[in-house]
Amino acid sequence: LMSVPEFLGFLRSRPDEERWELIEGIPMMMAPPSIRHQRIASNLERLLNDALRQGRSAWRADRDIGLVIESSGYYRPEPEIAVIDRTVDEEASFASRFYLVVEVLSQSDEATFNQSHKRVIDVKLALYRSHGHNRCIGVVRQDRVEVAVHVRREDGTWPDQPLVLTAPADVMAFEGIGRVGTLADLYAGTALEPRGT
Repeated sequence: LMSVPEFLGFLRSRPDEERWELIEGIPMMMAPPSIRHQRIASNLERLLNDALRQGRSAWRADRDIGLVIESSGYYRPEPEIAVIDRTVDEEASFASRFYLVVEVLSQSDEATFNQSHKRVIDVKLALYRSHGHNRCIGVVRQDRVEVAVHVRREDGTWPDQPLVLTAPADVMAFEGIGRVGTLADLYAGTALEPRGT
């Protein structure tokens, strides 16, 4: 198994255009994202930052940054969007505190992880839930209009099932941020964009 410091050393030896994640000590190369995937992630980053600016939040939304949880020495996922402190060290190669994380599902996320019965996304979700500062997880599909929102309860636990949004007019609202936009806003500019919006 590879630790986070070993993984960071490994990354320095790889070409800049490659993207890798460390999941349970196993380095996993991420497939190049589709244009639809990138558009959805770009839309959400803009929607989140607009909402955060309006609320004068101390947070910001960033794309494709590595996350490291201090107590988990064998993980460095790279979700599509992470909401982190606005004052984060911009020279750092990862953030160690996050409040919201969003994954736009790709085929590699739905693959079986390391010959187990778990999918890669299930392993990531367990990690994101383990971070004490994280309040919310979004899982966005790119093959249909659907967002699953996992929200931490006040007692620190997570519900067994997420809130699933599927209608274009459904509003995305995230803990600590509030209303971000509708699913029609999220899928704007893609083949999944609802007609008439």
